[in-house]
Amino acid sequence: MASRLKGTILLLIIVILIALAFLCHIIALVTDYWIKSSSAEQEDFLNLGLWVACFHNFRHPHENPPTDYTGCYGLYSEKYVNIRDWLIPSWLIVCRILSIIALILMIIGIILFILLLICVVCKWLTCDAKSGLCERILLYTTPIMFFVAGVFLMMVVMVFADNAFRLQCRNFWVGLDDPYSNHLSFSWGFELAACILTFFSGGFLLWLVVLKGRDEI
Repeated sequence: MASRLKGTILLLIIVILIALAFLCHIIALVTDYWIKSSSAEQEDFLNLGLWVACFHNFRHPHENPPTDYTGCYGLYSEKYVNIRDWLIPSWLIVCRILSIIALILMIIGIILFILLLICVVCKWLTCDAKSGLCERILLYTTPIMFFVAGVFLMMVVMVFADNAFRLQCRNFWVGLDDPYSNHLSFSWGFELAACILTFFSGGFLLWLVVLKGRDEI
């Protein structure tokens, strides 16, 4: 009875961690505040996400004839067609690809965890102490999936934070000449939280594997 209670609490913790990690990643993907202007003097650049850029009366210095850009539009929208190559640097494309891969891995991991949860609950209901081949495969692959997803999320966080303020990106940022006039915002923070929570999810899943191997749950 005590072992089943321990297993129930552990599974509940894992469910909460996975749900929070997935939610944070989704929020980071759909919001447009990965980086934003922190200077009162910088009024043309507002904020940037992985998919959307926001400006206010911005004019690209090398666009002829010049165009005023005001509002929030998708990076691949017709609005930005003339400045798209400048607006979407290679490192931002890398962040987008890595974030999508992480999302896919998280979804696969969630599916595997649901299947594992079904196996565990069925065993508890039938009082069967034996672990089948399917359950053992799920036990080992599920934490690996979340650890790998965590690595991809970590790369997104690091690549974006590093390149957002590197000197070679001065020509990318708009407004003031100093890229440090901008700062990382809450969307990037949610991605960082998703990374940490995903690693915690993998860690607790690994703990579940250890406890199952010792027949303690």
